[in-house]
Amino acid sequence: MLNISLKKDQLLRAIEQRQFVLVYQPKICLNSGQVTGVEALIRWNHPDHGWISPADFIPLAEQTGTITDITKWVLYEACRQNKQWQDQGFPKTIVSVNISPLDFESMELYETILHTLNETGLDPRFLEIEITETAMVADMQQTIKTLHKIVQTGIRIAIDDFGKGNSTLRYIRDLPITTVKIDQSFMHNIAYSQKESTVVKNIVELAQNLGLKVIAEGVETEEVVTFLSLHSCNAAQGFLFSKPLTVKDYETLIHQLESFAVELIHRLEAKINFKSAKMNDHRFKSLFEQNPDLVCSFSLDGNILSVNPAIKKMLGYDQETVLNHHFGDFVHENDLNKSLNHFNKVLNGETPEGIELDLAHANGHFVPTNVVSFPMLLSERIIGVYSVIKDMSHQKSLERQLIESEKKYRLITENMSDLVVVVNRGGAIEYASPSNTDVFNVDSEFVKSYNIMSFVQREDVSHVFNTLGKIFDDHKPQSTELRLNIGGNRVFWVEAHGSPIIEEDGTVNQIVVVSRNITHKKQIEAELHAAQTDLKNTLERQLGMTLKFVKTKSGYVHTLCEGELMRKFGFDSEDIVGQTLYDCLPERNARNLEKYYERAWQGEDVYFEATYQGIRYIEQLKAVFHDGKVVEVIGSCVDVSARHTRDNS
Repeated sequence: MLNISLKKDQLLRAIEQRQFVLVYQPKICLNSGQVTGVEALIRWNHPDHGWISPADFIPLAEQTGTITDITKWVLYEACRQNKQWQDQGFPKTIVSVNISPLDFESMELYETILHTLNETGLDPRFLEIEITETAMVADMQQTIKTLHKIVQTGIRIAIDDFGKGNSTLRYIRDLPITTVKIDQSFMHNIAYSQKESTVVKNIVELAQNLGLKVIAEGVETEEVVTFLSLHSCNAAQGFLFSKPLTVKDYETLIHQLESFAVELIHRLEAKINFKSAKMNDHRFKSLFEQNPDLVCSFSLDGNILSVNPAIKKMLGYDQETVLNHHFGDFVHENDLNKSLNHFNKVLNGETPEGIELDLAHANGHFVPTNVVSFPMLLSERIIGVYSVIKDMSHQKSLERQLIESEKKYRLITENMSDLVVVVNRGGAIEYASPSNTDVFNVDSEFVKSYNIMSFVQREDVSHVFNTLGKIFDDHKPQSTELRLNIGGNRVFWVEAHGSPIIEEDGTVNQIVVVSRNITHKKQIEAELHAAQTDLKNTLERQLGMTLKFVKTKSGYVHTLCEGELMRKFGFDSEDIVGQTLYDCLPERNARNLEKYYERAWQGEDVYFEATYQGIRYIEQLKAVFHDGKVVEVIGSCVDVSARHTRDNS
């Protein structure tokens, strides 16, 4: 600070003689490196003392009451300059203006801001007001009321020097703020001090859970940028990117500074992605350690970061032996292109359907699997891939049995012999082809001495009677399947087609019935049905539980629910799909789960332990994004009752 004596009249004269100057410090997006805003900072170019820091004259301005006049000047000049830059073709950005706590004691602040915007023509969306928690001390209720009026116009509100004071948590809860600026005092040792790094991580997580943007002040090293990016801080400002710039310097250097920031973010991206993937992987492994399916995480280049213990049972490898290998090393050569396309779709933000891959077993053979993958996210940036891999060996075996059964079915169908009878209106058989003897081992002449109904299984008599009557009455063919009982103890299935014999006078007195024995076909169909049922049950008997839900006006509605754990809870899929939490659970359980559903719908990776129907389980909820918005949430549950019992014992 300067050792000089300043007076009120000097401040007033400085305003009149335009001795004050604004400089602008850029704010840099840590995802893209682009300039997202500038903070307007006041400087005093004194005719006798030269440049004077705000730390030397702002306290005097607040003591003498001239701070209001200075604020009006700063507000007007910053808005005017931002509008001018926009009109000159510079990228539209947000200008931030610091407001003194004493300005909130004036009833004119809201009107002053509106008047300034009207006079300069700046869109309110491109103005941000920065306040400190000391602005709340005098009259907090009045300040909150004023801020609510301001934010309704579209102006952003940032709380400055966050974390420096004692009451910031209260303010972040009560104030209508849109942005949190982390105080620069935390930046000096953030890469080396566990205490300061923990504070910053908690501030970022708290703010983002509340839907607020986070900006770090005083960023001066690449290590700090890496740390902030790793923990999803949105933006930063500081000497690493740029000192505060005069208007002329801003116009001359801003594109150069932005190019530097973009290059820096790009250069640090590999380091950030690797550290983030490993950090996410730690939480990932702790959740899926008990999952019976193989669960893996991969870096952006496809190298394996982690696998759960299921790899030993499925593929025969120890966990440590596959780490850092490319996933392509384990894929059958015929499936390699398919696996690469699937992986790249996930990296491009798509949500591809699961694919079937043959993966190499440690013993040399290949295991058929189904692979479902989804992105590992850092903020909105994809930094890796998760995959859940199911062993399809049993299912493939059942499918082979189905194919073999279908071959037998076709062979039998193609070689069946036709059976022909002619019946009159009374049902008497007037003709029976010789093939009846071959099929039923009954002489065809013997057949002609009976009524056709004598051979129809009791349960089918009514149906056959009505079908014959319809042919006689409508003069149109009919087809059906029925059972014939030959000799009282032999039942045959036949497929029958009845055609009317139309006389010259248009009447029908006889029907030709052409049938084929489909008894073996029906047996094969029963086997097919049993095999299909077995296959369906295999798919449904997965351990754990998988679910999906979307948010509607009625609440969170489930679109999928399958798995053995669901049945342990006492539900069928139909009990849950299409239902909200409150439709299928007691209110208390629904309320407890709803808060986790809400966090997941906000884009947070959520996992928790809970108990239902005496069953202890772990659940993970992960949001699926499309165009930057959550479109559904996928959940995975694992029964850990046995583990919980062991831990308690």
